[in-house]
Amino acid sequence: MRGVPVPTAKWVTDDIEIKTEGRHKIETDNYSTVLTIKDCVRKDTGEYLLTVSNSAGSKTVALHLTVLDVPGPPTGPINILEVTPEHMVISWRPPKDDGGSPIINYIVEKRQSKKETWGVVSSGTSHTKIKIPRLQKGCEYIFRVRAENKIGIGAPLDSEPTVAKHMFDPPSPPGKPTVYDITENAATVSWTLPKSDGGTPITGYVLERREASGKWVRVNKTPILDMKYRVTGLFEGNTYEFRVFAENMVGLSKPSPSSDPIKASRPITPPGPPINPKLKDKTKETADLVWTKPLKDGGSPILGYIVECQKTGTTQWNRINKDELIRQCAFRVPGLIEGNEYKFRIKAVNIVGEGEPRELAETVLAKDILSPPEVNLDVTCRDLITVRVGQTIRITGKVKGRPDPEITWSKDGKVLVQEKRVEIAHDLPNVELQVKEAKRSDHGKYIIAAKNSCGHAQAFAIVNVLDRPGPCQNLKISYVTKDSCMIAWESPVDNGGSEITNYIVEYRQPNQRGWSIVSSDITKRLVKANLIENREYFFRVCAENKIGPGPCIETKTPILAINPIDKPGEPENLHIAEKGKTFVYLKWRRPDYDGGSPNLSYHVERKLKDSDEWERVHKGSIKETHYMVDKCVENKIYQFRVQTKNEAGESDWVKTEEVTVKEDLQKPVLDLKLSGVLTVKAGDPIRIEAGVRGKPQPEVVWTKDKDATDLTRSPRISIETTSDTSKFVLTKSRRSDGGKYVITASNTAGSFVAYPIIAKTKYDRPGRPDPPEVTRVNKEEMTVVWNPPEYDGGKSITGYILEKKEKRSLRWVPVTKTAIPERRKKVTNLIPGHEYQFRVSAENEVGLGEPSLPSRPVVAKDPIGIYFMRKLVTVRAGCPIRLFAIIRGRPAPKVTWRRMGVDNVIRKGQVDLVDTMAFCVIPNSTRDDSGKYSLTLVNAAGEKAVFVNVRVLGEYLRELRVDIVLTFYIVLIILYVLHKNLYSPQCYNF
Repeated sequence: MRGVPVPTAKWVTDDIEIKTEGRHKIETDNYSTVLTIKDCVRKDTGEYLLTVSNSAGSKTVALHLTVLDVPGPPTGPINILEVTPEHMVISWRPPKDDGGSPIINYIVEKRQSKKETWGVVSSGTSHTKIKIPRLQKGCEYIFRVRAENKIGIGAPLDSEPTVAKHMFDPPSPPGKPTVYDITENAATVSWTLPKSDGGTPITGYVLERREASGKWVRVNKTPILDMKYRVTGLFEGNTYEFRVFAENMVGLSKPSPSSDPIKASRPITPPGPPINPKLKDKTKETADLVWTKPLKDGGSPILGYIVECQKTGTTQWNRINKDELIRQCAFRVPGLIEGNEYKFRIKAVNIVGEGEPRELAETVLAKDILSPPEVNLDVTCRDLITVRVGQTIRITGKVKGRPDPEITWSKDGKVLVQEKRVEIAHDLPNVELQVKEAKRSDHGKYIIAAKNSCGHAQAFAIVNVLDRPGPCQNLKISYVTKDSCMIAWESPVDNGGSEITNYIVEYRQPNQRGWSIVSSDITKRLVKANLIENREYFFRVCAENKIGPGPCIETKTPILAINPIDKPGEPENLHIAEKGKTFVYLKWRRPDYDGGSPNLSYHVERKLKDSDEWERVHKGSIKETHYMVDKCVENKIYQFRVQTKNEAGESDWVKTEEVTVKEDLQKPVLDLKLSGVLTVKAGDPIRIEAGVRGKPQPEVVWTKDKDATDLTRSPRISIETTSDTSKFVLTKSRRSDGGKYVITASNTAGSFVAYPIIAKTKYDRPGRPDPPEVTRVNKEEMTVVWNPPEYDGGKSITGYILEKKEKRSLRWVPVTKTAIPERRKKVTNLIPGHEYQFRVSAENEVGLGEPSLPSRPVVAKDPIGIYFMRKLVTVRAGCPIRLFAIIRGRPAPKVTWRRMGVDNVIRKGQVDLVDTMAFCVIPNSTRDDSGKYSLTLVNAAGEKAVFVNVRVLGEYLRELRVDIVLTFYIVLIILYVLHKNLYSPQCYNF
């Protein structure tokens, strides 16, 4: 560090100043400061700021410190991805803290939970997932994982105890068994599939039986593959129960529920006849029959019934239900012929067959029974039906009549039909109308009408659908003052089916999102709102009933809390500021009285002399207090007028005098802002400024010593000219820049010339050279070269001072104590492995100039380099492959040839090292020798590798001999390389 006065140093990390205490020690002198941290730990990693300061200012630099340590434990938990009796698959995530060095591998261990010793599973995996084999079935294991970097092995992460077993379970129990086809010594048992197979297919079933209150006995010796089994060996008269187990590769399930007890007995007989069959109803085409099930079912459940019919005067009975049995004890006989008489009989059927029939006691005459319709709504629907919006309107009732009446539902004269929200169900005598997701528009009178050949009847229900009220009407704001206004509105057209209980009035300012309440319980439709002066407000109102508040109606534009506005005053000081051939530029002042409104605008009009009509010269209103009236006719006489406007109206007009529209001419005038002679020091900028006036706008030209050449061509000169000024700037002045300068302003009215004089610039110190470059590097010396500075201060450069410093130091040390005329210097006595920077200062008769910026950091070490003659080698199959390269390095590097992805090629080829040349020759090449080859050099200075691609084509008809040509090129390249300085870094980084 450097500075005058001597600066002080301050070390800071994490916004905390570091002081000499504990493990921290700071040593500071006049030129450098050193921070030492003893026994560093991982938490010392971070950003460190060094701030040096004195009375002239301060400067801060930052450096990052990384403390290497063993990694932390892997990020948990350890996930068990797969479990079997023989192996498990586990995974984990990398540690949150890698210790500052990349993780190179993980160490995985296992132990049984009952033991204390750990066994290594893997000590060289870099993946975060591994399969752990050779486990003992049923044992519980714990696993742990440790991460390793180049520093060492970190803390472990343990898993939860896990048992080595299958990931699937035994199946769930089958369904309750059913027993049928029972005889005195056998029965058939069937069952249904289990709800779950436990994750693996079911291999069979095990069936057990027991006598009442006895022990369970297995029936089958081998697993049953079907879901039914014929059990034999029963004893007649004994009662039995059965249960079933499902089996998979894991084992048996729990038993199924026990079957219903059955008794081993002889086969079942047909059922007895049905009891008391009779006619319930009839029409000219149908007859409704009902009966009671038989007293005896024959030992088997009744499966159904058969109805037979016989016409009077015949002896043949015809079966009515031919396709399937009748399950219920009732049936409607179709297909009767009007006027005929019929007899009916009924049979019961069980698993054995049909039982004895039972005949109706009377004959049936096919004839309609007529009666007019009757409509009766349920008691809940006779009064007012009230529902909320979104609920279902449900109207139910009963309709009677013979024949079945035709039923129609209607509302407000419109017939209702089945649709998305409307459902109509007619299951005579029951009828029902449902309107789902009721809307407010569904309220009204619903009528049900029934009609048949004997007459008609109807009934009605009144429905009220409750909803929030509709929006209020005609919201108006009146009587606005600076502190209040009146808000009025009208009631909603629809009150939502319930009386309005109150109104909610709110307001907000335009820049606010939320609304504030003016009143929330008002019952009148007029309210006064208190306001704050000069603020804008929006208002909204909604009505509320017992269901809730309805939608709001808002004002479209804000009102401003101010007192009523008057017309503004007239514009002040209207005058013509400028005029041209076809334009007049008007200016005026804002009126002193704005009528109480800051929103002022203006109207501008014009008229020709001797004309009575004024012409508006713009569209809309003008906000500014000036306007350019264009499209005027040259040499015509015009008059102009302006008026002010606000929300209350317009002011009176203010007029100008009559004026002739033509261009005013003014000869150019230059106001040079320079008194006497300007003297500057070499290298400083030269600045000259002049004021410019004239109409039309003058053209400004800068020259020197009456030279006609325009100065704007010089890259060091910039000229900026505006409507009223012209600025001249010359950077990096030289002695030749002194002399008399000429500035000329010209327009159609004439020209004006000014002569600023600049004295000869004084001599100065030379400028700053560009950063030097470092070449020819080894562990003890370097060569530094540089270019002269762009500016020599007016005097020839007499020499240069070269300085060096180690990168970790803040102090620059002179390499040459006296100035040297050359621009090249060999720096010796360097410390191997240290990193150096250089800077250079130029000197002339006046003195020493500023030093250059530092060079790039360079490490003092011996170079190592490789240069392949060719990056792609192509040969025919059968010809030798010759690879060679020029190498350099101190100490002499170790040379290794390899083929990428294959073993070392030395087994097949011949490898030679001659002085600075490395060769690899592969005779009798084949297509398999194609690929990428590498040459690696290793010595104490480092390691370097280059690559060459080899392509082997198909064989020529005869072998091409190119040995002489290759040898010739090799000799030429060796001569060329030896001619150059091979220690230059440019030769090593090809």
